[in-house]
Amino acid sequence: MSSHAQPSGSRVVLPLVVGAGATALAVALTMATGGSFTAHTGYEQALREITLRDWWQLWAIPPVEFTLILLLAFVLFRSRGAVNRGYAISAIALLLLAVCSPVAGLAQGGLFSAHMSQHVLVGGFAPLLVMLAIPKVDPRRVVRRWWHPLTHPAVAFPLWTGSTVVWLLAGVHHEVLVSQPLWIIQQVAFFSFGILLWAPILERFTVAPDWFGMGAKAGYMAGVWIVGLTFANIYWFSGHAFYGSHAAAAEAWGISALEDQGNAGTVMMVTHCFLAFGAVGVLFFKGATERGLQQRLIEAGMDADDARFAVRYGDAEAAARSVGIARTIRVGID
Repeated sequence: MSSHAQPSGSRVVLPLVVGAGATALAVALTMATGGSFTAHTGYEQALREITLRDWWQLWAIPPVEFTLILLLAFVLFRSRGAVNRGYAISAIALLLLAVCSPVAGLAQGGLFSAHMSQHVLVGGFAPLLVMLAIPKVDPRRVVRRWWHPLTHPAVAFPLWTGSTVVWLLAGVHHEVLVSQPLWIIQQVAFFSFGILLWAPILERFTVAPDWFGMGAKAGYMAGVWIVGLTFANIYWFSGHAFYGSHAAAAEAWGISALEDQGNAGTVMMVTHCFLAFGAVGVLFFKGATERGLQQRLIEAGMDADDARFAVRYGDAEAAARSVGIARTIRVGID
């Protein structure tokens, strides 16, 4: 469901419509549930709210995060390139869910498993959807920017891992709970480093090195899984609750801080498995398909380098048509 050559008027009207719709939905949910039109600011205030109110009343419209999400929607739909509207709308909806729904209220109130859920929504799934929404880069037209070296897989992965580790340090984590500005900075960092993580895999606004093919990308995603597995095992088997700031919220929900920490580990493990193994499965299937098509293009008379470029970066379907072959093989027929 991609959009090609959008008229200039639609590039203005569509983001306004999406923004207005998102705002109306958020306001309606907040009013219907008795929620708040401000952020759940401050750990102590947020903790009081989650202990005195039912969870479905924790809808809120945090002004800074909400504005940033609407700005992202405007940028996506105002883009001159072909934007996949389905992925773009899904990304915006997921971000709104992460910062406006009761998940955010429970997270800022101190429930660690809710905080981890928000973490993976903002830092894992939403960046993936945003990257899928924008068109793949043409390496012949890439203009080198100062940030391009950051998208190299040997740089992006350590940066993402380092960001994850820093934000989960007990001292830093406590400050995030008690400081609203730091809370917002954390959400922006999660999203930004998530974009960085997916950049060399999807090659949307950068070109990965030639050696970073399907096999290397699968190994990269296995590394993402290992990071999640490591944290999950620490949270599960340490026998020690690392985050004292989460104890009161856990007790308010009738569980111990250690149980809440274990639940957070489960959230991290399940979501990292889904992201990593899902990506690996797609990469292997895509790799097998691309290798087969590349070989058939060469056999049909296309130059080997041109065939490789068409399959990895270009319009493979147009390339197949140009040499008179089908893009896919129907088993038992072709």
